[in-house]
Amino acid sequence: MMRTSEHRLNELDGVFERRSRALLLERFTDDVVVAFDASPLGPHNDKTARVVRALGRAAIAGKEIVISLGENGPWGIGRIILGEPGNFVRLPHVCISYEDALRRVFAIRRQAFFAGSQPDCEASEIEEVGSAQ
Repeated sequence: MMRTSEHRLNELDGVFERRSRALLLERFTDDVVVAFDASPLGPHNDKTARVVRALGRAAIAGKEIVISLGENGPWGIGRIILGEPGNFVRLPHVCISYEDALRRVFAIRRQAFFAGSQPDCEASEIEEVGSAQ
């Protein structure tokens, strides 16, 4: 089979994805969670801001969002599901404040990230990524 530029781009995309995931896994520490919980609207320190941005860049399908259930709250959590009416479903969580809703979304995304990290990002891959620099 002849190797094409598309093969190389796919290979590089995989390397980039593994490195990014390993770096996020390293940065996503308890102090980031504490910092976000203390001030979900920011400002955030560099490490926390990088984690928040990385979670925000995740694929749109399946992402949790804050939804307004009234003019000034309460706030709910929705999950974007393409093809559903409005392209999202409302989760059963109701939060009194916008900040609490942001904390809840962060917690859900954190749980999803670590659930996805277990089978996909093993120590051998992290070592491989580090040595491929």
